[in-house]
Formats: sequence, structure tokens, C-alpha cells
Amino acid sequence: IGIASVGWCVLGEERIIDLGVRAFDKAETAKEGDSLNLIRRQARLMRRRLCRRAWRLTKLARALKHHGLIDDTDAFGPKHPTKTSPWQLRVAGLDRLLSQEEWARVIYHLCKHRGFHWVSRAEEKAAEGDGKSEGGKVKTALEQTKTLKNEKNYRTAAEMVLAEFPEAQRNKQGDYGKALSRVLLSEELGLLFARQR
Repeated sequence: IGIASVGWCVLGEERIIDLGVRAFDKAETAKEGDSLNLIRRQARLMRRRLCRRAWRLTKLARALKHHGLIDDTDAFGPKHPTKTSPWQLRVAGLDRLLSQEEWARVIYHLCKHRGFHWVSRAEEKAAEGDGKSEGGKVKTALEQTKTLKNEKNYRTAAEMVLAEFPEAQRNKQGDYGKALSRVLLSEELGLLFARQR
């Protein structure tokens, strides 16, 4: 069995009775050679990812309400805008006690934008030597942001982002210059919890 053919044979007691090959069109696009199901698969994976993210944030909002930090689980929706950005609250939380709502916004922001994490060590290793692929670009950007934070002695990733990228804190499509690893954000959340305590 191949990707575009199936070979077959009918065997008798002492001889081959008949044999042949049934050929058919490959299940690939003619130009790139990608699977015909690739677009459907990517859309399905994106739907799954967005659904899981929405459910994770819903569970977080319920937990924050359960612990008395917010009154309404819709507190982070567009109907409840705030004057202070979550990035500024994350930096302020290092030096002063945040109100319950501010602290909830910081936790929600960190859980919503939780940083880049490699799926496997093999994927990370494969991206190491390849600077032209998307994985290689991400790997390089993660190393650069980690180095920048350490060289300039920023306490947290948020402090670095506000100081280095005050006009836009998020990456644009194809540019990973502001990529943050999940490890950096985990360290920041731990430090914020310690400082708030």
C-alpha cells in the first residue's frame, strides 16, 4: 500500500493466479504536496485551542469570584473597562498592595497571556539550529528577551516589557521580538504572590 497505489496479488496452491496495481490520485495538493485535510485539521485545532482557552478563563473567573476577589464573573469583559493597563498593575504590584479587583486583573492577565511553551523538548531542539523557520525565530526571540531581562536587571517580565516596548506590548504577525517564555511569567507570578503577601 502506497500513498497513491495499492498492489494486489491472488495466490494459488502452486502459482500466482493474477496480480496488479490499483493506482489513484494522491490525497495531496498539486503545488505544495500538503494533505487535502490540512486546512480542516488546522481549523479544528484552532477551534479546540480557542475553546480550551475560553473554558480556562471561565474557570479562573469563577475561582476569583469564589475567593471574593471579584463580584461578577463578567468583570473582565468589554463592559468593564479600566483606566490602568494590566501591564502597569503587574509592575505596581511589586511595590504596593493592590486592591482585590486589581489583583484579580493581574492574575487574569497572566493566565490569559501565559507565554510561549514548547510542546516537547524534541521540538525545542529542532528549532535550535534553524534560524529561518518559525520555530527558530521564536527560539531566538525567547533567548533575546531572557537575556535582555537579565542584562538590565528587570525584576519581572512586565517591568521589562513596559520599559523596552512602551508603545506596543504584543507581537505583530511574523515578528516575535517581544516573545516571553512561560517560565519567565511563572517566575513573575510567584514573585507577585510573595510581594502581595
